[in-house]
Amino acid sequence: MTSSFPCILSRRTTLSLAVVLAALASSGAHAQTAAAKWPAQAVRFVVPFPAGSAPDVLIRFVGIKLTDKWGQAVIVDNKPGGSGVIGMNTILNSPVDGSTFGFVQGSAISVAPSTIKGVTYDFNRDFVPVTLAAVAPFVLAVPADSPYKTLAEFVAAAKAKPQGIEVADNGRGTAPHLASALLGLQSGSQFLEVHYPGGAQAMQATLGGQTKMMVETYNVVAGNVQGGKMRVLASMGDRVEPGLEQFPLANKTVPGAVAYGWFAVVAKKGVDAAVLAKLNKDIGEALLLPDVVAKSRELGTYPRPGTPEQLTQYINEDRKTWQGVLDKLNIKPE
Repeated sequence: MTSSFPCILSRRTTLSLAVVLAALASSGAHAQTAAAKWPAQAVRFVVPFPAGSAPDVLIRFVGIKLTDKWGQAVIVDNKPGGSGVIGMNTILNSPVDGSTFGFVQGSAISVAPSTIKGVTYDFNRDFVPVTLAAVAPFVLAVPADSPYKTLAEFVAAAKAKPQGIEVADNGRGTAPHLASALLGLQSGSQFLEVHYPGGAQAMQATLGGQTKMMVETYNVVAGNVQGGKMRVLASMGDRVEPGLEQFPLANKTVPGAVAYGWFAVVAKKGVDAAVLAKLNKDIGEALLLPDVVAKSRELGTYPRPGTPEQLTQYINEDRKTWQGVLDKLNIKPE
């Protein structure tokens, strides 16, 4: 009896292993089948921006490429407002059947939860990254007749007159405001931050002399720069982008002065991993098509697709940077 007991255990173990392996094989086959069949219906991208904005136009253009590839309609669902919070909540309340994703701004992930009271989502808990899509460097623009010809001159003036040099942005706690604050902190300057309801108002104030400089993405100021009404002192990008070669990098004058808007594709947690992998591959390829790159450049954005792991690292670093700025400015949720 004792000699047969190990043999019985061995048979049971073998049978159990066989069942487990069969289940794993079935699961793997199911995942591959799900990805192969996806999408079997229209795919919706929730965009927390109004129709006609740069990210909206970009994802619509990419959507045409994806429709051609998938044979399924790509629907852009605009949910502007609340600094991206409305859009993020829309994604969170969507099914996890692979029919809904988000094309969202980085500030909705890295900044809004720390500046807007009542934000209930937690990115790590509720969402998964798919890919970084594009970046939009902030530029530092002054009126054409400004006495400041370089960023170094502007910073020197601000140091000589703390809180005496006005800088315009499109709202307290917005990405341009935090970019301006980062510039001040990194340079040891104290600007007088002036907040406006939007980029158009900030530009009018700067052109009218009420403020000495504004922080925005290049596409917002490009018309006035090309028309000779404004000058760009520097780009806050981390590299020289095509079309911005004439603007020096701010971090060459002020180390650490790097800031830009960014957009990413995200999903609600629970979407099939194989589907997410296929989406990452397909949207990454679409973003790098020559005509998509050209359209993106027209919009002042620059494609940078990558892996979900790269986006995760990017988000962690972005959160750390902006939380540090928010803490130093003592900005709390409101």
